[in-house]
Amino acid sequence: MNKLATLLSTVFHPLLMPTYGIAIALYTSYMRIFGDRLLGIVIVGVLLTTCILPSLGIYILYKLGHISDFRLHERTERTIPYLINFACYVACYLYLYRFGIPSWIIAFIAGAIVALIISLFINRYWKISAHMVAAGSMVTLVFLMSFYGLMLTPYILPLQIASVLLAGAIGSSRILLKRHTLGQVGAGFALGILCCGSMFFIFA
Repeated sequence: MNKLATLLSTVFHPLLMPTYGIAIALYTSYMRIFGDRLLGIVIVGVLLTTCILPSLGIYILYKLGHISDFRLHERTERTIPYLINFACYVACYLYLYRFGIPSWIIAFIAGAIVALIISLFINRYWKISAHMVAAGSMVTLVFLMSFYGLMLTPYILPLQIASVLLAGAIGSSRILLKRHTLGQVGAGFALGILCCGSMFFIFA
């Protein structure tokens, strides 16, 4: 069971979730008319700025001895990695903006930036679940796309069900691995919903 929980935590790591979210927004909406080549370029840019570059920064911090665990289990060691993530997410936001991506999609990254800032301050005192912040954002993206007619009909119900079940599985895995308490998981999920939802209404 622990192996499955570890696999879920790895595959759906917070640094990977923006790429998954943008891929869903592009490939399950009217944006898919622009073709695989263009959408692929956008997704690679998102992966580079929100996953590869932050991971490289965290790895360097680990090798230099500034953090003791590459997975950032220690709350007190999260500040600098979060700042690195913030800079990279801002770069992603600017990349999407310059690419002419619709504002309702950019709102997903804006929500991630706001959630990152809030999480940074919360982690000074309490360890909130970054995995569940990302999961909450993903669920919110799927349901907002569905409610506002942005998602193509065949994808709506399957993605709604999958996103909710996946969020539950991720939260359960974090508790099973003893990385977070139920309260930390619930707070992270709520923060993801709040930030993604509010940015969607502001931008869209």
